[in-house]
Amino acid sequence: MHKNISTFMALTLLLAIFLLAGCAGVDTGDTTLFGIGSVKSVTVTDTIETSGNLSADKLAALKWGTSGVIEKVNVKVGDKIKSNDVLASLKLDSVPSEIVTGQADLATAQRDLQDLLDSDTSLAQAQLDVINARSALEAAQNTWDGLAYPRATDTLIKNTQAKIWDAEKRLTLANKRYKEERDAPDGAPEKTAALLELTNAQLALNDLNALYNWYTGKPTQADYDQAKAKLDLARAALDDARRRRDNVKNGADPLKVTAAQGKVDAAQATVNQMYIIAPFDGEVISVQAGVGNSVVNGDSAVEVVDRRTLKVETQVDETSISSVVVGNPAKITMDSLPDVVLTGKVARINRIGAIVNGLVKYTVVVSVDPTDQPVLFGATVNVVITTGAPHDMLAVPISAVQSSSRGEYVVVVGADGSTQRVPVVSGDLVENLVTITPSGEIKEGDQVQLGGNTTSSNNNNGGGGGGNRILIPGGGGPP
Repeated sequence: MHKNISTFMALTLLLAIFLLAGCAGVDTGDTTLFGIGSVKSVTVTDTIETSGNLSADKLAALKWGTSGVIEKVNVKVGDKIKSNDVLASLKLDSVPSEIVTGQADLATAQRDLQDLLDSDTSLAQAQLDVINARSALEAAQNTWDGLAYPRATDTLIKNTQAKIWDAEKRLTLANKRYKEERDAPDGAPEKTAALLELTNAQLALNDLNALYNWYTGKPTQADYDQAKAKLDLARAALDDARRRRDNVKNGADPLKVTAAQGKVDAAQATVNQMYIIAPFDGEVISVQAGVGNSVVNGDSAVEVVDRRTLKVETQVDETSISSVVVGNPAKITMDSLPDVVLTGKVARINRIGAIVNGLVKYTVVVSVDPTDQPVLFGATVNVVITTGAPHDMLAVPISAVQSSSRGEYVVVVGADGSTQRVPVVSGDLVENLVTITPSGEIKEGDQVQLGGNTTSSNNNNGGGGGGNRILIPGGGGPP
């Protein structure tokens, strides 16, 4: 029982001591208690914190281009690859017939191309190709221009309608005549003539109806698309023909070479459908293909990335974008991999802002330094962009910064216990300190008041109390 009472009294006394040390401006009659803190020098680096998603400029999910049974898988996760490496392939006897045919076409096209490269072509033929290409362009242009105009005049349409009426009359008469002769024996001259007249009348009417429908019809979107495609193709063909004409003296006819190369490329593209081919140098990050598995067109096979192109697209507020420049270093962390810290730098800044949740933001692309860490693409990442060099600033405990109608200030305590109000502007938090920009005399190591009201100082300043040391004003300084 006595032990419990002693414990309770000890806890009560300890609590009273804590309350006395932590209270702000405890009034004890004519004396007020203050906390005292020190002015320190801290190193500050200007940064901007934002977030985004980890991606890469060269990140590809490779899919099968046809159906079949997988014969080989030549890679595993983590393997380094080169552009055009064959990563997986299908069995030849399991793919569609057009791919098998494509292999034979490829061999023929390659042989024809080689034969062409070994032969000469005259300049006259190259010039003729330019002329033909120019004519094709003019025809394509006329077709395109013609879509904007009616297909026929009103007079032509009316004349065609009149011809249709005449043709209908001739068809009626021809049909009547044939009915009169249809019971005659097959081969009879009158019956044969009547049937021929009926057939010709019907064909003539069909042609006139088709012509009338075309005259009165309107171009469809497909007509416009087809005409535009032919026009673009004709322009490109003329450019190619002119270039080949200029180069023909130095070797094979470029037109024929290009045509032959086109056949090779087309056949190769057909054959390549049975392969998974690396589109760039990089690394395998996922393999879905398995030997013996059946696949169809569009099935996923392998995912690859070039880690030299890792990036994060993030958003920076308009209030901060002016401090961001290309080359600023950045640190990238991920909640999904808390122990992984990546580095990078600002690579691109989109100078056209976008409104996001009512705020104007600018897209900043951070290029991430290559890493072997097992990062997750598409994952949300935290980005800290360093926008300035480290620099030293003065800092004080947070409770030392006070404010009044004249602005923020701190109270500097002299060795003799006197106090002086120094105006400041508070800045960043550094642990339990806040940086300050003073407009008066203050230096590292000075003592500052942590709140409270003094009644025995050279300058009567307001404030609060509390801190790690106690000052009794007028007592000659902190004990």
